[in-house]
Amino acid sequence: MSSSEGGGERPPAIRASDAERDQVAKRLTEAVGEGRLALAEFTQRVDAAYAAATRAELEALTADLPAERGDQDQGGEPEHKRRWKLAIMGGSDYEGRWRVPRRVGVFALMGGSKVDLREAVLPGGEVEITLVSIMGGSDVIVPRGVRVVVEATDFLGGNKVKVDEDAELPDAPLVRIRTYSFMGGNDVRHPKLKLSRRDR
Repeated sequence: MSSSEGGGERPPAIRASDAERDQVAKRLTEAVGEGRLALAEFTQRVDAAYAAATRAELEALTADLPAERGDQDQGGEPEHKRRWKLAIMGGSDYEGRWRVPRRVGVFALMGGSKVDLREAVLPGGEVEITLVSIMGGSDVIVPRGVRVVVEATDFLGGNKVKVDEDAELPDAPLVRIRTYSFMGGNDVRHPKLKLSRRDR
């Protein structure tokens, strides 16, 4: 008696195509723009999408997302509006699951801030972060896979940018960072690989 006669054998898994992987990656990109996924979740899922061998593996990556992009999440705040966060003679940390304004500024005067984007939720596919540092600076942590562009204007100061451009994922959100430093500077980097929870 064969196993098929017993009815207990499962049908073989359907192999995923490159086009199907790309389709899932695009849906994940929409989801991060809608605020449904944090940046770290996005990079993990896109990595898994391009490594998926079967359709079932791909379906699991979007099982908790609506099938189509929701129009209700596309309002947002005006493009010209920038929200400022201040660190004056002290420090401020912005980390965990927090919603990043489309345009945000961080002003550090004799102080510093930590801007951790790993669990952040973006309002769209691109955000602009302006860092103004006077005898101070900010530490910006960006998940691997996210595109990063840094534009700097510095006087008696500077920035350290340690991001792996080769790790950027297709269609990933863009974090545009503009820095203005006077006797100060900022660090823009990926999370440290050896630390699994938090960088200090």
